[in-house]
Amino acid sequence: MRENTLGTVGVGVDFGTSNTSVAVANDLGPRVLEIDPHNDAPTSLPSLLYMERDGGRVVGRLAAERYIERNTGRRVRMKRVRINRMIELAEVGEPDKEFMPREGLIDPEVRYGVRASAVVEARPPGRFFHSLKPYLSNRQFVNTKVFGQPYQMEELVAFILEPARKAVEASLGLVPDTVIFGRPVMFPGAPEDDRFAQDRLATAARIAGFRDVVFFYEPVAACLEYAVTGHDRQRILVADIGGGTCDVSVMFFEVGEGEQSRLRNSRILSVSGVAVAGNAIDREILRSVVFPRLGSRAVYGPSRLPMPASLFESLLDWQQMYTLNTEEILHWLAAAEASCDQPEALRALQQVIRYNLGYRLAREAEQAKKRLSAESETLLSLLFDGLQIQELLDRTRFAHLIEEELTAIEECLAEAETSAEIRPQDVDLVLATGGSSLVPAIRELLIRRYGPDRVISRDAFTSVAAGLAIAARFLDA
Repeated sequence: MRENTLGTVGVGVDFGTSNTSVAVANDLGPRVLEIDPHNDAPTSLPSLLYMERDGGRVVGRLAAERYIERNTGRRVRMKRVRINRMIELAEVGEPDKEFMPREGLIDPEVRYGVRASAVVEARPPGRFFHSLKPYLSNRQFVNTKVFGQPYQMEELVAFILEPARKAVEASLGLVPDTVIFGRPVMFPGAPEDDRFAQDRLATAARIAGFRDVVFFYEPVAACLEYAVTGHDRQRILVADIGGGTCDVSVMFFEVGEGEQSRLRNSRILSVSGVAVAGNAIDREILRSVVFPRLGSRAVYGPSRLPMPASLFESLLDWQQMYTLNTEEILHWLAAAEASCDQPEALRALQQVIRYNLGYRLAREAEQAKKRLSAESETLLSLLFDGLQIQELLDRTRFAHLIEEELTAIEECLAEAETSAEIRPQDVDLVLATGGSSLVPAIRELLIRRYGPDRVISRDAFTSVAAGLAIAARFLDA
């Protein structure tokens, strides 16, 4: 916090799976800062990092563009490297007797096993990182080497957070001693790793240049962003549905005037969360709508074998898709095409791999999801150098595709209601935020459960940061 002519200033940072934003707040209210001039919405920074072989480093939308530029049309050469680790023969397994010494010749002091190795790319131009937030709770992701230099998870996250710190410095002249960071109700992963993930994010924030970090539930922050401007007695539910998680909170506000009074007379009734949100929806669009046009349901060869499902699962991981662009894989696909019942689809698949169009596919799926918030149907389209993939997607079909995700979200809402000891009709207001709250099927779920007059949309990408900044103003109040 910092004093200026407009009173105490608070700073809030929302590090998200897909996007990151930062806001400052004073007596005039919250203000979301611009942190990515290359993005369609400069107040939202895509949580992306690209590290180059020559030591260069870019984040945000520019990271995605640089990745595409460096990998489009590039043929990949793989090599096998040894990992300094011995994998011993499992005692419970049945050993391959052909390769075992005869009984009586075995030295009990000698371990038998195999030397671990891995196939990696020979000379990649860079390393691309995205969706790091869900991995904060993964204790096995300690560090990774980027062109021989080891980086810890916290350092990678810090690189993405640096533009937020610079934006605060440019706006206020300095970074307040204490800032509030958002966190999900539960980080993805095992419950016992939740605090571990939070500590990692705090370390990343300090590396990025923030000093003292206080954490605040993201859906609670989104609730404050709206509720502090009111004065009525209200029971408010927030559904914060982003790229990695669906988080829900229920808060109660007593009658009050002004931000401090509203905050002092509020209390959290419940919070709940589930690791299902926008990224899972985008992947389902690709699986069900786009991949059939690339041969996912094709069969090949005299035995009419199905195309390997693992190949198409690799396409979902678009930042690693370029590794499929090898002579071995392209030659295999060309051979399969000759005996395939969908040769045009396999030709399209080869073009997608050869020109590294995975990011374009992912972006088109995301944009189609967004377009359906305003249109009843939309055309998914990928046109590139003779490649033509066009598929119509309407709201009814889309809702059917994401039934499992919708069920998980509704169960999360019900859990929050149960914990708060309320029923849907007891909720005075529902605030929908997060990028995936714009999905028509999700909005229809909220309207069906709570009624059309009680569901209000907030800014999908910045309301959490604004609420965090408001909370930061009154940390000591």
